[in-house]
Amino acid sequence: MIILLIMKVFGKSLSEYLLPVKFYVIGCIIVVLSQYLIGIPVQDAFPLFLNLTQAAWALLVALSVVKLIKHYDFSFKNVLFLGVLYSLIIHGLKVSIRAVFYAKPLDYLINRFLYGSSLVMMIVLILGPCFIYFKRKRLL
Repeated sequence: MIILLIMKVFGKSLSEYLLPVKFYVIGCIIVVLSQYLIGIPVQDAFPLFLNLTQAAWALLVALSVVKLIKHYDFSFKNVLFLGVLYSLIIHGLKVSIRAVFYAKPLDYLINRFLYGSSLVMMIVLILGPCFIYFKRKRLL
């Protein structure tokens, strides 16, 4: 575990990626768990709950990108890798829950992981370059 935290990817350790935004990461995990613990049972009575939770983890990812670019020296490669980390955390957890508790087939799990990860990467690929540009122009 310690080796993973000190391993460098694009000049930064995993702890440099995750520790500054640890509360956003924990928030994403709580949101994902709430989707399955609360959202699935109440989806008929409150159909917007699942949409709100989707928006919540998307917002947490966006805030992470902004914070890391604004307060730390994050380049586009670093932001791209952050997107990969969030994809693994959020959609890896979702796929694990679907596999263990709902016994979904492998092709469904792969499809959901790739679809969800593409959403995370779109957030990162749109916001990352914009905020890097704003920081360089001293607008952020």
